Amino acid sequence: MRKPTTQSHLLGDDAMMQYVEHIVTNMKDEKDLFPAPVPSLSVVEAALATFRHSATEAAYRDIRAVKIRKEKRKQLVYLLRELSKYVDTVAKKDVTVILAAGFVPSKDPESYAGYIPKATRLVAKPQEVGSSRIKLKVDRWQGARMYQFEFRKKGTETAWSIQLSSKSTCLLKSLDRFEEYEFRVTYIGIDPTPNYSDTVSSYVV
Repeated sequence: MRKPTTQSHLLGDDAMMQYVEHIVTNMKDEKDLFPAPVPSLSVVEAALATFRHSATEAAYRDIRAVKIRKEKRKQLVYLLRELSKYVDTVAKKDVTVILAAGFVPSKDPESYAGYIPKATRLVAKPQEVGSSRIKLKVDRWQGARMYQFEFRKKGTETAWSIQLSSKSTCLLKSLDRFEEYEFRVTYIGIDPTPNYSDTVSSYVV
C-alpha cells in the first residue's frame, strides 16, 4: 500500500525547500490530475517563502531566529502532510500518480519482510538531577512496528528489563540513582528476530 511521503525526517532545510518546490511545480503542471489541492498550492508556496526567509535569518545562529525557523519548518511540514493526504485520495495507491505530484512514494511493506537491520546510534541521556530518569534515543527505521528498549544494571548478569515504544525514543523512570546501567535496543519488524544495537552505558542521577 503505497502513499506519498513528506520525507521530513530525512531532509535538511535546503533539501526540504527543494522537495516542496518540486511538488508545487509538478502539481501545477498536472492540473487535470490535481484540480483542487487542499491546502491550496498558493498557501503552501507562502509557507515555503516564510520558511526560506526564516532559514536565512537563522544562518547567523541567533537563538530567537533559530527557534522561529524551527517553528516555520513545522508549519510547512504540516501543510505538506495535509497536501499528501489530498494526493493520496486522488492517487488511490497508484504510484504513477504519486510520482506525478512530485511526492516520493512510501516503500512497499513487503520490502521490510526480511531480516531486520541492526539498530544504530543508541544514545542514553540522563535527565534532570534527582529525576532518576534516562532518555534513550535510536535511529528510526521505517520498517519498525515497535522499538524494544532493554536495560539492566551494569556488571550484573540479570535478565534484561524491556520497555516497548512505538517511537524511536523512550523515557525510563524510577531507576536507582548513582547506579550505572547498560542499554540496548532492537527494532521489531515483520520478522520478530531481534538484532540488537551496540550496548551503551550511563549513570543515573
